[in-house]
Amino acid sequence: MATREGSVGFSIGEVSQAIGLAPQTLRLWEREQLIKPRRSSRGYRVYSESDVERLRKTKNLRKSEGLNFAAIRKALGPPPDNGDEPESSTEENPDSSPGERLRRLRLKSRKTLKEVSEATGLSISFISALERGGSGASVSSLRLLAEVYGLTMREFFGADLDQKEPLVRESERPVMRWDNGVRFEEMTTGEKVMDPSYIKVPSGAGSEGFYSHEGEEFIFIVSGTLHVELRDQGTHIVGPGDTLYFYSTTLHRWWAENGPVEAIYVNTPPTF
Repeated sequence: MATREGSVGFSIGEVSQAIGLAPQTLRLWEREQLIKPRRSSRGYRVYSESDVERLRKTKNLRKSEGLNFAAIRKALGPPPDNGDEPESSTEENPDSSPGERLRRLRLKSRKTLKEVSEATGLSISFISALERGGSGASVSSLRLLAEVYGLTMREFFGADLDQKEPLVRESERPVMRWDNGVRFEEMTTGEKVMDPSYIKVPSGAGSEGFYSHEGEEFIFIVSGTLHVELRDQGTHIVGPGDTLYFYSTTLHRWWAENGPVEAIYVNTPPTF
C-alpha cells in the first residue's frame, strides 16, 4: 500500500517484526503520544517510513539511554499529524491475498525461500506457489510461516482492531479465513489475556497438518463433530456440548470429518 506521501505503508505486524517490538508496545507508545500512525478506511493502523524511523529512535532512547516517555517526547518533539482522513488499505484487509502478505514479509525480513523452507519444513516450491497466489494455504502451513516472521495468526491477518467497548457484535467480528473454507471470527478485540474465536469448519476441512505454539487451548463445540488429534495422546472426537482442554505446545491438528462444525475456540495467551 502507499501512504499519502507516496511512500510505503506498513501494518502493525510488519513494524513489530521489523523493529523487534511487540504490537502491545507499539499500541502503548501510541497512547503515550510518542507515535501517531494513520488509520485506514477500515480502522487499521498504517505506519509510514518516517513513523518507522521515529519508532527506531524511540526504541534507542528508551532501551539504550533509559529515558522515560516525557523525556522522549521532549527529545523528539510531537509526532507528525497524519490527519484523520482514512485511506484505503489492502495490505491489512483480511480479504486480501495471503500470498501477497507472505511475499512482503519474507522480503522485509531479508530471507530467501530456502531459509524459510528450512525453518518451516515446507518445500520451496510450495512456499513460492503460495506467494504467487496459489491455493493450499492451510491453518498449519500459515501458522508455521507466520511464526518464522514473528507474528501470530491474528497479526498476520490484520485482525487487531482496537475496540473501546467490551461488546463485540457478531457482524463486527474481525475474520480470518483460509483457502479450504475454515473461518475464525475473532470474538474480542484489543489487548487481552484470552483470544476467543468462533470457528466454522466445512465438512472435510481442517488444519491440514500438525502445529504447536505457546499457551493453552479450550474448545467448546456448538454444532457438528470435531476430530482433534494430539500427537502421542490420541484422537478425541468432540461433539455438541463437549469441551476439550490441552496445552498448545502439544503438536495438534483438527478436522471436520462428516459435516460442518461450529465451535468456540479459546487460546491463552493469544499466541495463535
